[in-house]
Amino acid sequence: MNGRVDVSVVVPVFNEVENLEELYSQLTKALHRREYELLFVDDGSTDASYEILAHLHAKDRRVKVVQLAENFGQHAALAAGIEHAHGEVIVTMDADLQSDPTDITLLLAKMAEGYEVVSGWRVGRKDGFFTRRFPSYFVNKTVGTVIGIPLHDYNCPLKAFNAEVGRKLMHYGEMHRFLGALIVRLGKSVAEVQVHHHPRWRGRSKYSFLSLLGLYLDFVTTFPSRIFQIVTLAGLLCTMVGLGGGFLYFPLRSLLDMPLGTRIQFLIFLALFFGAQLTVLGLLGEFITRIFRLLQNRPLFVVKDYLV
Repeated sequence: MNGRVDVSVVVPVFNEVENLEELYSQLTKALHRREYELLFVDDGSTDASYEILAHLHAKDRRVKVVQLAENFGQHAALAAGIEHAHGEVIVTMDADLQSDPTDITLLLAKMAEGYEVVSGWRVGRKDGFFTRRFPSYFVNKTVGTVIGIPLHDYNCPLKAFNAEVGRKLMHYGEMHRFLGALIVRLGKSVAEVQVHHHPRWRGRSKYSFLSLLGLYLDFVTTFPSRIFQIVTLAGLLCTMVGLGGGFLYFPLRSLLDMPLGTRIQFLIFLALFFGAQLTVLGLLGEFITRIFRLLQNRPLFVVKDYLV
C-alpha cells in the first residue's frame, strides 16, 4: 500500500470464527481495484475469532484488527472501528455474510454522486417475519418519523459514509449509540440503495427479541439497560393484552347479547393501566441509568490489542 486509503471496511466480530476467512476472501475480491483496509473489531469473542484475524493480518497488511477488552456490544465495536479507520470513505457491515461484499461497489458508486451517507436497503430479507422483519419495520417507521428521513432500512448493517461524518460521530459521548440513525442524521445528503440479503452462512445470530428491543431503546434513550428493557417489554405486553381483550370482549358481548361482566372489564382496565405504568417506568429507568453511567465517565470501549 502507498499509504493512501480510499475505503475502510469496518466489521464488528463476536464469535464468528466460521465466517471470517470466507468474508475476507469475498471482501478482497470485491475491493481489488481500490486502495482499502479491512478493519475487524473483535468484540470480546470467546472462540478462536481473534486467532483467525491475527492470521489474516500476518498474511495481508491491509487487514487491521482491534481487539476490545471485553464484549461492549455491536455499536461500541463499530465506534471503535470507525475511530481507527483511515479511509476517505468508511463502510460498515456485519461478519455473518448475510450482507454481500459485492454490494459495497453499489454504495461507493452512489457516494461518487456526491452523497455523504449511503445506506443499504435489504430487499427480500431472509430473516424470520415475527422475530426480525416486523420489529425492524416498526423501528424504521419510528426512526424515520422522528429524524425526518424516511429510509426503508435503518437497521441495515451495510452503510457507507465519508470520513467527515465519521469524525463528527466521535464527538458524541453517549455510552451506546443507535448508529444507523445517528450516521443518517449527521449526513447532509443521504441516499439509499437496494442490496442483497442472504441467509446466515454459518454460526448463529447474536440478536434475540430482547436485543432488538434494546436497539429500539438505544434510539429512544441512547443507553439501554437489560432490567428496564424487561420492564418495558412487560408493560407493552400488558397493554397489548388489554387492547386485545377489549377488542374481543365488547364486540362479542354485543353480537351474542352477553350480560355485562364487570370482572372482565375490570381485568381489561387493569391490563391497560399496569401496562402503561410499566412502560413509563421502564423508559424512566432507561434515562436514569443513562445519567448514572455517564456520570461515571466510563469509556464506550477499551482496546486490549491493535494489529496494524
